[in-house]
Amino acid sequence: MTDPKAVSPFYDRGSDLRGWLALARDWGAIAVVAWLSVRAGSWAGYVAAVWAIGAFQFAIGECLLHEASHFHLFRTRAWNDRFQALYALPFCMSMAQYRDEHLAHHRHAGTPRDALLADYRQIGLFAPSASMSWLWLIKPVTGYAGWFFLTKLSLFPARCGAKIVSFWAVVAAAAFALGRTRGLELVALYWLVPLFYSHAAFLYWSEVQDHFRTRSGTRTVLSPVTNWLFHNNGYHAVHHARAAVPFYRLREAHAEYVAGPGADALRDLSSGFLGTYRQLRDFAPSPAPEPVLN
Repeated sequence: MTDPKAVSPFYDRGSDLRGWLALARDWGAIAVVAWLSVRAGSWAGYVAAVWAIGAFQFAIGECLLHEASHFHLFRTRAWNDRFQALYALPFCMSMAQYRDEHLAHHRHAGTPRDALLADYRQIGLFAPSASMSWLWLIKPVTGYAGWFFLTKLSLFPARCGAKIVSFWAVVAAAAFALGRTRGLELVALYWLVPLFYSHAAFLYWSEVQDHFRTRSGTRTVLSPVTNWLFHNNGYHAVHHARAAVPFYRLREAHAEYVAGPGADALRDLSSGFLGTYRQLRDFAPSPAPEPVLN
């Protein structure tokens, strides 16, 4: 078996403290934003809160859940599954469901067996008349992203479904006990609405930007703001090449990777949201065969 240290000096088994601090930051931010919105009592404040909460939901339910699926969120290996009620079940999925799908993506990335291709086709990215202005800037915020996210949820296998249903039964009972209908209303307004609207939009953008219309197969987003907010989620190329590196060392690993065997990934560097849009819009296939995801 290859020693991960021989692949990258930034291999790390994770850190229990870093994992708890990352979760505390994101859950704390959601609580503060929701509290401020309730205090403000305005529609403009609520709309801003939905987007802010959705961003931190994405940080938890995609970025940190992703780390846990690789056993990187916590150094204590069993904790990555044990505490899924903090980063998987609130998003209507189990750790086992996410891990199975994500590791399959790693094994088959860019091939016809990659489920991401079916997602791209369903979104409309492969349509001859596909408009990147529509598909990137507008479609995700029409509510489509939430519907798309909903279609991917499942209660199977049954053991996973039982965990999801049990979790939400406890949440509903606790909300009702603490505030009756007001408690349920707050859960709906400050968790479910962001979950199926803004969080789903961030998830949509992430899936598209990671691989679609790339020359090296994977895109890296260098924005310091989004990488701080989303736990270095933008360093996607080095993650595929160095999956043993945890989120808090990906920036260092990226520099090492592109200076050596990953130099080809420099063809797919984006500065951020609008930079990615321009790459998607202006992409022109080269005469040479392109990766499947193009």
